[in-house]
Amino acid sequence: MHSHEILSDLVADQIRMHRTRLGLNREQLAEECARIGAPELTYAAITNIETGRRDREGKRRREVTVDELMTFGYALGVPPLLLALPLGSADRVPSPARWGGLHPHYAWRWITGEEPPAFRTAEGRMVVDDTSIGGKDGPDRMGVWQKVSVPADVYRSLQAAQTALRKASGQHHFASERHGENAAETQKARGAYLDRLQDLATVLNEMTDLGLRPPAYDAKWVDDMRQFEMLKRPEAVQVYQPASKEGRG
Repeated sequence: MHSHEILSDLVADQIRMHRTRLGLNREQLAEECARIGAPELTYAAITNIETGRRDREGKRRREVTVDELMTFGYALGVPPLLLALPLGSADRVPSPARWGGLHPHYAWRWITGEEPPAFRTAEGRMVVDDTSIGGKDGPDRMGVWQKVSVPADVYRSLQAAQTALRKASGQHHFASERHGENAAETQKARGAYLDRLQDLATVLNEMTDLGLRPPAYDAKWVDDMRQFEMLKRPEAVQVYQPASKEGRG
């Protein structure tokens, strides 16, 4: 097994590990990749990826592209990011030379927009990279990160609001079925549902203010947000339309 000199080495090890865990050989994995639309990931290609064969200069003959990372994740039933950042099974992720490698937990937070880029000093401390991009007269790296990572932060808020609303909606439905719509328990549950609906609307309003496209939602949620005038731009939040059976492959 090669040391993890570059990220493709680590990904290759994870592909091999998950393939073996599923009891698949390389030919079977190639067949699965072809079945889901990636026939270029042949037995030979997978062999070159997993073995990490080097050329005369010591460079990998076959690296893993972003498209292939997504394909392997789907084929193996693994979140693609875990192939590159195996939480709990590696203590270092290859990274730019200045950084000297990152712990998977920190690399995960950086890639998902939770932490700014940082590097390890000679003393072993992790410090935020406050250098300029493109030289001393370029834009501040930290300032750029703070601006462009906003959608990731908003998306985390969106996920939390959606989860809380689903729970409140379920509790309201349960109370209504059990006690009737006019019962005190149901009215309390409805109040909690409307509070969580407002929380979601607040995040959706932030998204539209930032020029981000909100996802589509269940008709009841959208209708209720519009009825109670929770949305700044009601037309921006659409009703989810499931694909028809005729339109499915």
